[in-house]
Amino acid sequence: MEQGKILSIVIPTLNRYEYLKRTLDCIIPQVQRNIDKVELVICCNSSKDETDEYVKSLLIQYPFIRYKYFDEYVEVGQSLIRSVNEATGEYVVLWGDDDIPFPFFVDYVLSIIERKSDIGIIHLNRLEGKDTIYGIKDLKVFNGKYENELVEYCLSDFIQRFAVNLGFISSLVFKRDIWLMGKDAYSPTHYGYEHLAIIMKGAKGQKCIYANFPFEIQRNPYNRDFSTKWPLYNFLGIPNMMSDFDSWGLTSGAFETWQKRVNSSLINFLWNMFYTVLDRNTYKPLCKSLNKYQTSILRKCCTYVIVYTFPKWLFVFLKNKIYK
Repeated sequence: MEQGKILSIVIPTLNRYEYLKRTLDCIIPQVQRNIDKVELVICCNSSKDETDEYVKSLLIQYPFIRYKYFDEYVEVGQSLIRSVNEATGEYVVLWGDDDIPFPFFVDYVLSIIERKSDIGIIHLNRLEGKDTIYGIKDLKVFNGKYENELVEYCLSDFIQRFAVNLGFISSLVFKRDIWLMGKDAYSPTHYGYEHLAIIMKGAKGQKCIYANFPFEIQRNPYNRDFSTKWPLYNFLGIPNMMSDFDSWGLTSGAFETWQKRVNSSLINFLWNMFYTVLDRNTYKPLCKSLNKYQTSILRKCCTYVIVYTFPKWLFVFLKNKIYK
């Protein structure tokens, strides 16, 4: 296994050949011109589409790509964890298989690492837009307030400032040593955010940098294999993790931040809860759990009404209207 690279770009992928192809078209040239400093690792989560054949064809043209095909399908949290374990670089970025890096994304990250060698975590601003089936529309800057190019935080302030936005994997660059130190923080109760808890626990005492320039595009997805898990991620995984951050002494108000910034919007609550209609049989016995962190009687009632009665066709219709 190759050693000594500064940055590992690790792409977990699952049945998204068309998206992956477009993403790699943007990433490969950047890796190629920084080949002495960067490794590219693609990890396939037992995909059944054209992904395996496509990546194997790339290996002939670009032998520097490292490819791992996992025969066993696992949920997204486990997929991210085993993908990071394939990295060998000093720093790691997990890259979404449908996200788009700007042409000098890799160069910019390397320049930050060179300027700030004592930094444990880098979090990057980005553009975001709606998935239009391979295209992206309605692009906007995620954080429209410019401070300085690079803003330094202690870990506690970093978590409080950015909260669940840190869960966007393509925006987070972290030292691999942090990952190794935080592995005991793994918990299946962090549904979909298991990787983030590991990173934050391992980063205790580390300096964190926020880069204001947007150097990537986040694709807000129309559909993904794990879309039906959004309610678990949003209503259990995130608040469980935020509560653990407080109990671990990383923060003193992360859970409260989640309640105020993320869980305060009724519209967001309803939209995320609508995803339960895609798999009613799973969510019917979980209504009480989904309401664990909801204090409003109205919301608790809405959970049951949506899970048991909201028409699936209507939700699909609304998604199509928004994304197409």
